[in-house]
Amino acid sequence: MTANTTAPWPRESYSWYVVFVLCVCGIVAFIDRQIINLLVEDIKLDLSLTDVQISLLQGLAFAMFYAAVAIPLGRLADSTNRRRLIAVAIVVWTFAAIGCGLADSYGELFAARMLVGIGEAVLTPAGFSMLADYFKPSRLSLPLSVYTASSFFGSGIALLAGGFLVAQLAGMDVVHLPLFGDLRPWQAAFIVGATPGFFVAALFFFTIKEPRRRSNIAAAETTTEEGFLQALAYCRRNGRLFFSIYVGLSLLSAAQFSMGAWVPAFFIRVHDWTAGEIGYAYGLLFLICGTFGVISGGWIANWLHGRGYRDANLRAPMVAAVLALPFAVAFPLTTSATTAIALLAPLMFLGTIPFGCGTAVIPIVAPSQFRAQLVALYLLVANFLGQAGGPWFVALWTDKVFGEPAAVGYSLLITVTTLLVLGAGLLFLGLPPLRQLLSTSSD
Repeated sequence: MTANTTAPWPRESYSWYVVFVLCVCGIVAFIDRQIINLLVEDIKLDLSLTDVQISLLQGLAFAMFYAAVAIPLGRLADSTNRRRLIAVAIVVWTFAAIGCGLADSYGELFAARMLVGIGEAVLTPAGFSMLADYFKPSRLSLPLSVYTASSFFGSGIALLAGGFLVAQLAGMDVVHLPLFGDLRPWQAAFIVGATPGFFVAALFFFTIKEPRRRSNIAAAETTTEEGFLQALAYCRRNGRLFFSIYVGLSLLSAAQFSMGAWVPAFFIRVHDWTAGEIGYAYGLLFLICGTFGVISGGWIANWLHGRGYRDANLRAPMVAAVLALPFAVAFPLTTSATTAIALLAPLMFLGTIPFGCGTAVIPIVAPSQFRAQLVALYLLVANFLGQAGGPWFVALWTDKVFGEPAAVGYSLLITVTTLLVLGAGLLFLGLPPLRQLLSTSSD
């Protein structure tokens, strides 16, 4: 599709309404994705699973699905109506989340979890692409950060609501739901969490307009060619930058996914908390520290950009990762559960800063005709290294190295600190090429 660079920008009040509705979509998507982290112990017991098998449900299922469909769906988002595409995706992942609740075996649950991944496969690339057509580049980091924060807000809601639901269902062998019959408590939790998706799909389809596509990159870096091969050629021309973005940010996301997947189990196994107790506490951290961490990252990047730091979108995540290291070391080692939760608060705040301002750099530097494809390519890498790799590395240390479920805290310490150091180092390498590419970009 041809991008327009001269048409007036949409009214910012409506643009922020689009951000709000996308946030609602993101919240629902992450409720469907993250509620499994509170149900780990029940699913393990019911289906006789290991930590490694659980970690595959938490991450690899999404990564496999993403490997198959991410690029085609990104290409579709770059060449068709994004509003209709997102609405259809919401309906599909809602049915898939209900399918998780109807699963009776590990294979069925794995397959349903794969299909839930269509939420990120469509919503984030198409949503990023839309917002880049609603906001000027110099003002884009904050709305993208607010949208990205919805994932952490949704995770918090999933933990809070899931913790409440698990507490209410504690001790029950069977739960009866209309239309679905008798289910195990963890199955009922999946289905109840999925139902809002149908209402959100209608809200998005009937109230959001498809924006006019436009280019944000200076003429020297734009191209009229379309397609994934051309997108890859653009990445190769800016190889050092995209390697830094894709791998560096993915490693930082792996640190967060590893904690999101295994911190509840850490408190249950090491500190003898119930699922309801850690659901409330960790859910509040996601809601407050995670949400404000992502939004603060966008604000900081905008502030730095206004003061001449064109590399702000990578500089802020790099510094935040370094500052998070002491807390990543300390929280698994303390013997007090209260102290551990207190240490998790700054760790989550600093650790979530990259997810708004860092990923916002992709639609900023990407030509409009393959903007969604480059976001999809990033999410493909992030799903394998981040969502699949992070939880899996923790489980591997616990199962294969320590051989003791209660050692999950040490597994978290090793995994999270290693990922933070490597991710910060790669972002440092991306600062010079980002400054160079943006030296002539449009505002």
